[in-house]
Amino acid sequence: MSLDDPQIIDDEQQDEKLSDHDNDKSLSSLTSDSSNECPYNDDIASKVSTAFAKATGIDIEFAIQLLKDHGWNIDQALKATYEAKEHAQLIVNMKQNWKDSNEKYFKILSWNTDTTDTDEVEFNELIQQRTETMIEILLREKPDVILLQQVGTFALTLIITCLSSLYDDESIQIDSSNNSNYISIFTRKSSIKKKNVSIIKNSENWNMLKIEIEYKNSINIDLFNAFIDENTYSYCFEQINKTNPNHIILFGISSQISDTFWNSHIINLDDLWEKTNQRPETTYTFDPELNSNINENDKPQRYDRIFFRSLTSMNNQFKPVHMELEGIQHIKTSDIIFPSTHWAIQGYFDVNN
Repeated sequence: MSLDDPQIIDDEQQDEKLSDHDNDKSLSSLTSDSSNECPYNDDIASKVSTAFAKATGIDIEFAIQLLKDHGWNIDQALKATYEAKEHAQLIVNMKQNWKDSNEKYFKILSWNTDTTDTDEVEFNELIQQRTETMIEILLREKPDVILLQQVGTFALTLIITCLSSLYDDESIQIDSSNNSNYISIFTRKSSIKKKNVSIIKNSENWNMLKIEIEYKNSINIDLFNAFIDENTYSYCFEQINKTNPNHIILFGISSQISDTFWNSHIINLDDLWEKTNQRPETTYTFDPELNSNINENDKPQRYDRIFFRSLTSMNNQFKPVHMELEGIQHIKTSDIIFPSTHWAIQGYFDVNN
């Protein structure tokens, strides 16, 4: 049978028709979801969704979800799309000046990676892709201190391997019952001397990591990293408040605690966001409106925070000057998936030795 055989051509054309039919069927199943009834028939809904995705430059599934969320009102969906893009661009623009003066400041980055191990191969592949993007961001930013929460074994291994030439690291399990969920502290070798490592724990096997460091041979800092809930909240801050009064404190924290629960009398530390002008674009680290990794329809939350305590005796020698969000870029293999369900927080401190 030759390559010009009409039977082969007919078969190929039939395959193309079947492929197109499958795509239409896939779009149809997405657009006909009864969770937000579409006013169009399947054919028109598919065309509207495809055109909307092309016009806005977003993934087709994300386009359909946006249209559903706004009752298939194209104007409202467009407005939401462009507002999200403008918000992201604003964050990028405002960060640029701080990038240009990178070496002048002490930098600390805290990030809930949401990379807990899973037995599903498909999810593990996605975790690898997300982690690779995280590593790119960490190597680009090169903060002096990196605090990571909810890190799975696989992701942690990748991160340690890729950062080992620049950073020392310490990691512990968040709790003894879950041996594949870690918190980690990375300290930059060129600027930090690690002096002591300890684990703070309660009777219910909850763990917090503490590292005492010396920054540029002159400033003593106690680093803390933890994932907390309402049950461990008070104990956590009680332990931190017992630390050496002659040391600066830097504490990265992730939680699922709502804003109304926080009690300043218990904390007795400064909140970096509050001390850097509380800029609206840096408020929420868990934001279902902007982060398509999040499947819930919850309100945006400030689940992730950096707390600090400077010393009055230092006369503003270690002063917070800026805070920004990182991790707002998509992973390389997708135009819809972000590195984590949480944005990272990066803080800048002005240091005068």
